[in-house]
Amino acid sequence: MCKNRLLTIVLGFIFAIQVFGGYAATTGSIVGNVKDKKSGEAIIGATIQVENTSIATATDIDGHFELTHVPTGKQTIVCRYLSYKTDRIPVEVTAGQSAAPLDIEMEEDGVALQEVVVSTYRRNDTETSLIEGMKAQVQVASGISSQQIAKTLDRDASEVVKRVPGISILDDRFVVVRGLAQRYNNVWINGNTAPSLESDSRVFSFDMLPSSQIESMIIYKSPAPEIPADFAGGFIRIATKSLPLRNSVQVNYTSGFNTNTQFTNTRLNPGSSTDWLGFDLSKRPLSGSIPSHLDMAGSDPSEVTRLTRAFNSDWRVKSFIPTPDQRLSLTVNRRFDTEGGTEIGMTTFINYSNTYKTIQDIQNSRFGVYSSEADKPVYLDDYIDNQYSNDVRVGAMHNWSFIFNDRNKLEFRNLFNMLGKNRLTERTGERNISSPFYREETEMLYQSRLTYLGQLAGSHFLDEHKVHSLSWNVGYSYAYKTEPDRRIVVNQAGMSEGADVSQLKVGNEKISRYFQSLSDHLFSGSVDYKGAVDLGSIRSTIKGGLMSEYRTRSYAPREFVYRYDNLSVAERQEYLYLPYEEMMSDAWLSADKVYIDEITQKTNAYDATNLYGAGYGAIELPVGRFNIYAGVRLEYNRLRLTRDKSMSVEQVLKTSRDYVDLDLLPSVNATYNFNEKHLLRLAYGRSLNRAEFREVSPAVYYDFDLFNEIGGNEDLKTCKIDNLDFRYEFYPERGELVSIGIFYKHFDNPIEWTFIDMGGTLRYNYENALSAQSLGAEVEIRKSLDFIGMRNFSLLFNATLIKSNVRFDESGIIKTEDRPMQGQSPYIINAGLYYQNEKWGLMSSLLYNRLGKRIIGIGKSNSTNHDVSVNIPDTYEMPRNSLDFTISKKLGKLIELKAGVKDILAEKIVYKQFPQFVDAAGQLQKREQTTKAYQPGRSVSVGITFSF
Repeated sequence: MCKNRLLTIVLGFIFAIQVFGGYAATTGSIVGNVKDKKSGEAIIGATIQVENTSIATATDIDGHFELTHVPTGKQTIVCRYLSYKTDRIPVEVTAGQSAAPLDIEMEEDGVALQEVVVSTYRRNDTETSLIEGMKAQVQVASGISSQQIAKTLDRDASEVVKRVPGISILDDRFVVVRGLAQRYNNVWINGNTAPSLESDSRVFSFDMLPSSQIESMIIYKSPAPEIPADFAGGFIRIATKSLPLRNSVQVNYTSGFNTNTQFTNTRLNPGSSTDWLGFDLSKRPLSGSIPSHLDMAGSDPSEVTRLTRAFNSDWRVKSFIPTPDQRLSLTVNRRFDTEGGTEIGMTTFINYSNTYKTIQDIQNSRFGVYSSEADKPVYLDDYIDNQYSNDVRVGAMHNWSFIFNDRNKLEFRNLFNMLGKNRLTERTGERNISSPFYREETEMLYQSRLTYLGQLAGSHFLDEHKVHSLSWNVGYSYAYKTEPDRRIVVNQAGMSEGADVSQLKVGNEKISRYFQSLSDHLFSGSVDYKGAVDLGSIRSTIKGGLMSEYRTRSYAPREFVYRYDNLSVAERQEYLYLPYEEMMSDAWLSADKVYIDEITQKTNAYDATNLYGAGYGAIELPVGRFNIYAGVRLEYNRLRLTRDKSMSVEQVLKTSRDYVDLDLLPSVNATYNFNEKHLLRLAYGRSLNRAEFREVSPAVYYDFDLFNEIGGNEDLKTCKIDNLDFRYEFYPERGELVSIGIFYKHFDNPIEWTFIDMGGTLRYNYENALSAQSLGAEVEIRKSLDFIGMRNFSLLFNATLIKSNVRFDESGIIKTEDRPMQGQSPYIINAGLYYQNEKWGLMSSLLYNRLGKRIIGIGKSNSTNHDVSVNIPDTYEMPRNSLDFTISKKLGKLIELKAGVKDILAEKIVYKQFPQFVDAAGQLQKREQTTKAYQPGRSVSVGITFSF
């Protein structure tokens, strides 16, 4: 019912905003296409104007344009595009009719891009404009545009970003750049820090941003004075769509299925009435009648009973065949030209998706020290998991652009996304810590994540010659994550080796309920100046700016367990062997039987603030064929963590600790231009990596997937990094690129993930290693295949080779082995074959991806003398091949059909360890053991787009 109402609202909105106007009797229209005369490729974003009037438009993704309400009679059409010669075409316009279609072929004007003073506002949403923009960059950078995104089935930013050289994705949402894990990368959206939704680290969840909202994504790989220095892998700048090319309304509907999901039973705990909107306000959250802390000791029995029964009592698990995945989006673009010459653009985007995912028969194991005597693995945990989830995403983007004239521009951007996840995990298997047990575990998880990012920004030329410019930005972002009522049920039975588990009597061990919420507020502001200064005969460019951020966080977890110490022996024997649905019935929940109790540790909650300020100065010196860009950045950062150290409910021991840094960070980016097609880049810069709120907090969180706790380290130090890049770039034709480069990074005090033994369980935490090095090479090719007779085909290929090494302090008793950095793949390969036939309206792509094995989980050193036989080895994600295919066909001007298959090969996802030991003959032996393995299945989708 609710879904039908939503569809009605959306369709009503479409028709309300879509205005169809008739042509006046004194006007006509002009249509046409604009192409590159040499290559025949469509030119996207060319300006088409009726001379001496304000009637103008821009060509779309196919190079097509349409001018309406053109006065009758003889007119002149002016066609302009950066680095092309301006064309003027006479046209005869007839009242109420469309003139004969124009086919405009533009010629390049032969002027090198770097010699052109750009006095307008560049578009980066096309592949050609993006490559030209990166060519003009002073830094080492790679990127992807919305035009290339449209050729894939990528649904969110996490799928988009892995098409960029040296980029991979961890856990389907965290970015790894040049083999460096998510903590070493920084993300900005529209000039503001991206909000973080993760309680355990400062990272942006790329799965929160739908791909259709992205105009461009550029990854800066070398430091520069104007960008924050808190990165080592990449500084990722995402721009969402802003100024539309023309008025339009676009509606997209996509449906699909996964071969492992839609044809098998899904099992989920029934949600609330608002789950389909991505949040739950009533069913799972704690009741308002629950006090800030439950203390059942000495409480009135009737109150204990009331509070025990006040929690969500729905423990059912429903089994059903899920519906196909549903995705719906609406895009509205509007351009307005005022009489005063101001161009106004508005882009509104609304998206909704409801998808399911089933992964069955997941092998999930944890090992102790490999038994060299028996030459076999030692299982601590050996489980089979079945996991079912339902994800609902609601997003909206609303952006305004005001170009008052060729010197002043104002932008107001808003981005909102909400993601709700309902997940059930059912686990069976053996645990052997001190003695073997058969265990059955169930986790019911609901998680809701919300982000909002608002920004007001302006850019202004300060003089008539547009030599001096000023840009400014003020922003606010909000992130909220809640896990209301995460429930974990643990049943177990003692067993002997070789026992038939089907004959075991499994009783309840523990039922826990967890509630946690995290909220982040971030306020930011910046101002940047750019101007030209003559130093003798050298026309140099100087830059300077200031930036400040203030961020607050509040993290509040609560934990509850059920007590049954009031039950008699006979009642206990009955109760513990009931299904958990019956255990949680009101017949058993009361003060004299089973009651709830709070075991929250106050030390796990914290409040934090972060004050950041920065200033920079830089100069760009073009000397002959050389272009040198050098400068310094000064950064101040103060992180303050406040928590209650008291273990007592009544006592309060608030304590704060400050982490303060003041750093001067130099950088140099030099370019040598052989000619307009060939250039060399050399870059050096110092950057850093600061500890995040959660990483310096001693708060502890239990992760069901890892079946272990995660904690922090109050003594973490800031990591300092020296970065060196060398790259050669070749631009064969417009929109084409061939590059090859090498890079080196040295880390002092890198922050790595490790774990400590807590006596039967492990606790993951963070520590500073002594140092680390990373050395790599990258190659990228974007090339049309016309030169080998494959017209309309193009190739994208990029590959990265990386070798890294982490060194640990040898002064301690335990000697930790050197190893690669966590998350680093020794190689990354992306390849894409694209076909685009504008005449037929046909587009297709075949995309390939492969990663080398990389460390997902850090092992544990137990040796005092580097004896690898007693160590628990690192866990690696093994290489797998991924192949995606997509095809789309336009039916006239209004309809486009799109279909595709993701992960055609559907190879298993496998995690392994590689233990080593020295045998009786003194020979080093190597073994392998699988810690996790599952089959993800293939995803098939079919969609239709209506464009008005």
